[in-house]
Amino acid sequence: MEYTLDEKRAAEAYEKLVSYLAVCQRSEKECRDKLYEKGFHKNEVEFAIEKAKGYKYIDDEEYVRNYLFFNKQRYGVKKIAYKLETEKGVDKGLVKNVIADNIDDDFEIEKCLDFARKYVARKHIEDRSQAQKLSAFLYQKGFEWRVINKVVDKLFDIDFEIE
Repeated sequence: MEYTLDEKRAAEAYEKLVSYLAVCQRSEKECRDKLYEKGFHKNEVEFAIEKAKGYKYIDDEEYVRNYLFFNKQRYGVKKIAYKLETEKGVDKGLVKNVIADNIDDDFEIEKCLDFARKYVARKHIEDRSQAQKLSAFLYQKGFEWRVINKVVDKLFDIDFEIE
């Protein structure tokens, strides 16, 4: 059974959406889920989403850029991409493109190296024998194996001193 658009309920859905977006920026999927959770029908949700997009209240590309800006110091790109795609429901291709445009390998390696140095200092790691624990820690932080391997090599193959 197809449901026709009830203008009053559609306007109410839009108002609920604007209130939800007033707190902080959200992905399109988060907005859809919230409206469905509030009991609105598909047509009403689509109306509210499209109207909000028209006013640029919902913009997944901008959302990814902002998410990246605030989280690139805390996680590796792999973990950021995972969170955006699975938890926030953002398109995988969009996430990949925005990350590629905003984070280069040098930044990723430098950030990974910072985490590694802190971990090595905290755990008093002096040689390569405990590199597996370090690698596991860095992987958990969201860094790719190729970056982790470069960092571990850099730390232990050169006369490494904790700064």
